[in-house]
Amino acid sequence: MPSPISRTVAVIGAGAAGVSAAVELRREGHRVVVYEREEKLGGTWVYTPQTETDPLGLDPTRDVVHSSVYASLRTNLPREVMGFRAYPFVATGKPGRDPRRFPGHGEVLEYLRDFLAELGVEEMVRYGREVWHVGMAADDRRWVVKSRRSGGGGDDDDEVYDAVVICNGHYSEPRIADLPGIDEWPGKQIHSHNYRIPDPFRDQWRTGDVHLNLLALLEAYPLVVVLIGSAASADDISRDIARFAKEVHVASRSAEVDKIGKFPGHDNIWLHSMIKSVHRDGTVAFHDGYKTIADVILHCTGYKFYFPFLETNKAVTVEDNRVGPLYQHIFPPSLAPWLSFVGLPWKVVPFPQFELQSRWIAGVLSGRLTLESPEEMTADIEAFYSSLEAAGIPKRYTHQMGESQFEYDDWLAAKSGSPPIEEWRKQMYLVTGRRKRSVPETYRDQWEDEDLMASAYQEFKLLKLSMPSAIFRTVAVIGAGPAGLIAALELGREGHRVVVYEREDNLGGTWLYSPQTETDPLGLDPTRVVVHSSVYASLRTNLPRELMGFRVYPFVPTEKPGRDPRRFPGHGEVLEYLRDFAEEFGLEEMIRYGREVWDVGMAADDRRWVVKSRRRDCGDGDGDNEVYDAVVVCSSHFSEPRVADVPGIDEWPGKQMHSHNYRVPDPFRDQVVVLIGSAASAEDISRDIARVAKEVHVASRSAPVDKIGKFSGHDNIWLHSVIKSVHRDGTVAFHDGDQTIADAILHCTGYKYFFPFLEKNNAVNVEDNRVGPLYQHVFPPTLAPWLSFVGLPWKVAPFPQFELQTKWIAGVLSGRITLESTEEMTADIEAFYSSLEAAGIPKRYTHRMEDSQYEYDDWLAAKSGSPPIEEWRKEMYVVTGRRRMNMPDTYRDEWEDEDLLSLAYQEFNLLKLSV
Repeated sequence: MPSPISRTVAVIGAGAAGVSAAVELRREGHRVVVYEREEKLGGTWVYTPQTETDPLGLDPTRDVVHSSVYASLRTNLPREVMGFRAYPFVATGKPGRDPRRFPGHGEVLEYLRDFLAELGVEEMVRYGREVWHVGMAADDRRWVVKSRRSGGGGDDDDEVYDAVVICNGHYSEPRIADLPGIDEWPGKQIHSHNYRIPDPFRDQWRTGDVHLNLLALLEAYPLVVVLIGSAASADDISRDIARFAKEVHVASRSAEVDKIGKFPGHDNIWLHSMIKSVHRDGTVAFHDGYKTIADVILHCTGYKFYFPFLETNKAVTVEDNRVGPLYQHIFPPSLAPWLSFVGLPWKVVPFPQFELQSRWIAGVLSGRLTLESPEEMTADIEAFYSSLEAAGIPKRYTHQMGESQFEYDDWLAAKSGSPPIEEWRKQMYLVTGRRKRSVPETYRDQWEDEDLMASAYQEFKLLKLSMPSAIFRTVAVIGAGPAGLIAALELGREGHRVVVYEREDNLGGTWLYSPQTETDPLGLDPTRVVVHSSVYASLRTNLPRELMGFRVYPFVPTEKPGRDPRRFPGHGEVLEYLRDFAEEFGLEEMIRYGREVWDVGMAADDRRWVVKSRRRDCGDGDGDNEVYDAVVVCSSHFSEPRVADVPGIDEWPGKQMHSHNYRVPDPFRDQVVVLIGSAASAEDISRDIARVAKEVHVASRSAPVDKIGKFSGHDNIWLHSVIKSVHRDGTVAFHDGDQTIADAILHCTGYKYFFPFLEKNNAVNVEDNRVGPLYQHVFPPTLAPWLSFVGLPWKVAPFPQFELQTKWIAGVLSGRITLESTEEMTADIEAFYSSLEAAGIPKRYTHRMEDSQYEYDDWLAAKSGSPPIEEWRKEMYVVTGRRRMNMPDTYRDEWEDEDLLSLAYQEFNLLKLSV
């Protein structure tokens, strides 16, 4: 037998099984080449929005798409159970990663990439090589592997190896349910292999020449969908589709009689037994007696094992989804050990099993482990097949394991000289399975196995047995605007469990435009129905997108249809960016939409917080009281207007409005309008109104004497000092001596900080728009770190500052960052307040920063272990501010900071240095 070192082994597939096989084979001293048809590793876990031309995946001439991952997919096993034993799957602190116990598919892919990098597998992988033939060489002792560039087009390679390990996944060749009458049924069919969450230009499925965007279709025309299946994908997809469909009917072979009927907690999902027949009028009849007229049948019916490249002269066949004969699901007796399979069993914890299978194969190939004779293996296979037949288990379930997997795994461990599967892993699998069945909606985010987690992390040597408190922090975030979204991300990364409360039905906060306005145009009536949006239709950002975006997720133009590519985009583009951000990092599922928080106060033990919420517009009904370790207040400060105190206003006859209720200029057509304010909204709105108004007079506290008078470039806009008085004849008199008879006064005078839900206990107050006492605008000393605020400073580049504030909060809550003592924080606040007073800065400007923001941001960065704010970002802010003052009409569309743009995009790794 050749030296173990001399074994050459071809591994087919660079998914989790292939990567594990490569590692174990190389550890054993073999020389390994991994063939991967895609341009990246990951196999099953590589998501692509692309789908096949045949939505059922039956057309043998179709271009096969090997991914079956849908966009919303999360693991149905916790990461601790799921990871390789040699490389635990624990949350990292890396930017953009998903820290959840049951992460999304993207996090699994990143974990596999980390595994590859850590163990140096990459050099073994040949990407973009499609294996189209594997067969015995002429000497019948070695294997010829024929490959070509993926997509065809020549460049064929024939290479000879001592052994081949087949690790290509079994999630690309759909199995379709056999339905009586389906040939005449008129509806549409799709297999879950081709299910994604599509947008208008991706993930289309079609029949003939008719292209169907399934979720968009469901949203526009609510359909009745019948979904066949009972596995994890069926559970997930049925709930995903139910958000859009009129009805979803799940046909399950394993449906328990007492569970048949409407899904608990869902108004439009029903569980049925199997389909009895379908009919040409669209009817779908179930064995439980129920019928419905359906538009779509979605087959979540699994996959066929499929190895079109394999030529074994019938030594290995696939019959009714049994791959065989295989000894222990791995070795075909007549070809062992030179041909083997990894990853065929299903309903298992896959990665640890891949590891053990690969270790056994590697040891057998090296001669370190002795494999049974062909006769012994054949006898074992025959006994196994007989036991399945005696138990009435169909052939297609040959590789299904479920709870029997751990007996198999421990057998593999014994064969390969490895420790048996850990008890905590076995128990965690069983506990997760029970909770998945009993609480399918919440099992991923609410768990009761902290003792098993402790055992896991003790073994990983990453966490202590007692587990740091960060693992157990429960945090309520109030508001799903930009501050709330980044808070959710950073808190989750730190290991906290987060719930975000959002009173609206959409994320976005300040950036969520609504044409609706309040009944009181000044926003002073305490009984009014509050409209939280303050965005006007024409609003564009007054900062360039490069400066404005989160550092972890640059705000760059996309090629998506309908998007706004401008450097200073409209409000709708900012909202879309926030939606992209939430989708990218899987934040949406943390958010409870339509929940209005009406009370936040200390629990009876004075150590935790009670958050009381209710469905918006439901009054006192539908209330929830939940207890959290900490609360992070991220509700915006752009919904409670501040109104100017104008002498004589009670007798002035004109109309008044606050900019909070301004949307479009039409109500001011042909009128004389006085606008009070000098901030960004005043600049924009004055020019917006001037398009239709007779005259616009801007009264500004900060108007330079040399600028008073008619606006440059405008025939009907004047700048004045502040209003001196108004009179019953309609006159508005300014301190500069000018006066006019006005029809309307528009207050662009800012907003009050307003936290009506926060219990008044004197620990935090709002006085003349100072929220305090707060250490560094974030922590009230007597309640820190359990209560904190994000986003109070103004005249700043907000999103990067939110990011740094939330990193600091998250690290303090986890114990990774030490917070100053109550006394130290209080002393710092007092010194800050004294400095403001000495400088003559009014209390209401406590949270105004402007040029001082970057000193503050860099302080936060140092506290949280982050890089300081980039120099290009600081310079871009200053340059933009100067141009806004000097060229208010054109600064958004004419710029001279290409050098800073270049640095920004160089850092984003999206554009070349030349931009």
